[in-house]
Amino acid sequence: MDAQRWYRVELPPQECVRNGKADRLQKAFEVMFITNERPTGAASFEWFDERLETNVFYFSPVAAALMRPLIEEVGGVECAPPLASHWLVFLNGDEQVLEGLQCVTGDRT
Repeated sequence: MDAQRWYRVELPPQECVRNGKADRLQKAFEVMFITNERPTGAASFEWFDERLETNVFYFSPVAAALMRPLIEEVGGVECAPPLASHWLVFLNGDEQVLEGLQCVTGDRT
């Protein structure tokens, strides 16, 4: 796992239910973020697929370093940073990470 790369985890809608993988990812990040004294640059996001076929969770490089074992366990892969748009939702962490994301042309966040 590269410490400077973003990671994403794609989950089908049936995993995005109470106590499912999505819930587990979000809760684990929240605990790790607080336990590690809210590190600068650690943030998690969710991208809602407009076709509602999958939900994609993004972890900034700092967040991915905190969550490495769980991200690997659920099949996370390296990726480019997400583009800020109305489909991208900030979940938890350092809000300044969102401000640093490139916006989709013509879209408002």
